[in-house]
Amino acid sequence: MDDRKAAVLNALVDEHIRTGHPVSSRAVLEVTKLNVSSATIRNDLAALEAEGFVTQPHISAGRVPTEKGFRYYVDTTDPARLRARTRDRINEFFMSFHHELRSLLKQTSELLTDITAYPAVVIGPGLVGEEIHGVNLVQLGSHVLLMVLVTEAGQVTQELVRLPSAIDSSQVSRLEDLLERTLVGRTLAEARQALESAPKELPTGDAGIVTTLADAALKSESATREMFVGGTSMLAGLWEDISKVHFILELLERDSSVMGLIDSQADGTSVLIGPELGANELDLAVVSTSYGLDRSSGRVAVLGPMRMNYRRTIRVVEEVGEGLTDSLS
Repeated sequence: MDDRKAAVLNALVDEHIRTGHPVSSRAVLEVTKLNVSSATIRNDLAALEAEGFVTQPHISAGRVPTEKGFRYYVDTTDPARLRARTRDRINEFFMSFHHELRSLLKQTSELLTDITAYPAVVIGPGLVGEEIHGVNLVQLGSHVLLMVLVTEAGQVTQELVRLPSAIDSSQVSRLEDLLERTLVGRTLAEARQALESAPKELPTGDAGIVTTLADAALKSESATREMFVGGTSMLAGLWEDISKVHFILELLERDSSVMGLIDSQADGTSVLIGPELGANELDLAVVSTSYGLDRSSGRVAVLGPMRMNYRRTIRVVEEVGEGLTDSLS
């Protein structure tokens, strides 16, 4: 695509995002300020339509971008610069937040929604690859223990462990001391391997319990990653077609479906538009980016119609992702 047609297409997408209506050749000429005639712009728009980048809903109407046009726009335009007030708000949020990780992720989804005015999703980093920072055993009964593991990134997992034999308080203290020496500083996978070899050196009464605790550690490692959604109340204002609102709402209520759209992406920033999400005629775009440490990462995302404000949304999502990464590190 030559430079002029690229400028015409990007101007048309900008105007369509701003107004939500088909864009005329006159509006494109006013925005681009190209030193050409209206006829030249009309010819360029006709060529762009023939190439599948724009379409004309009605004979007398202007043109709107297709999925291909939105894709070209996203791939060739730079993210917007955020206003100082918006950047300060993001920085202040993460600098002032000192609560546990689950609360941080939930409120981050609300922050994203508040700034972008789109529904937002934050997927937790999960436990795979995280080092254990602390371990506690709480006796709930003669045959029941609560094993609490705290990871390096501040995640807490609790597993109820039913024991093969009765246990007393002195044995609980002894086992807790063993767990601290064996697990702290290791990942859950490494910790489980260490626990599996530990029974060889333990009294018979402790060996069976440690094996049970090792199984509980494996269960913690494969625990479902948490997902936090904000802004569902905004759906009706973003999609005029009520059937689309119902579809998006149902999608957000299915954790596995949202995980499939967002968490399958590679590290870094991703923008998926319409059919790229696996469904034809789906007026949906997803902007997401990864956050976290090398061994423990999650994703933040914003969902909106295909005419979402990509340039600003991409920048906000990336700034928030960086803020979360700094908080975890």
